[in-house]
Amino acid sequence: MTARNSDDIAALIETVLSAPGSTDPSVRESACRGGGLPPILENYVAKVRGESHRITDGDVSRLLDNGYAEDDVFEITVAAALGIAARGLESALRKLKEAR
Repeated sequence: MTARNSDDIAALIETVLSAPGSTDPSVRESACRGGGLPPILENYVAKVRGESHRITDGDVSRLLDNGYAEDDVFEITVAAALGIAARGLESALRKLKEAR
């Protein structure tokens, strides 16, 4: 990965976490990094991180029924997915560097 790619990834993360949105940036930060969320969000974010293929309409409906807007759910989902993807990329790059 080039320095340019690293800069682009950092800019993407910064934008997702701090740009104006439906959710507070601290909520997106917590979804991305893990921890510090109300239990209903924490459960959803854990599913996004570990079992995203198992997310159902029911999971989203629970959030909507508890006062979260569709935009909130979208932003939280993107932040959580970005967080797990970034951690996976960092781990892979670290292992690649160690193998050299």
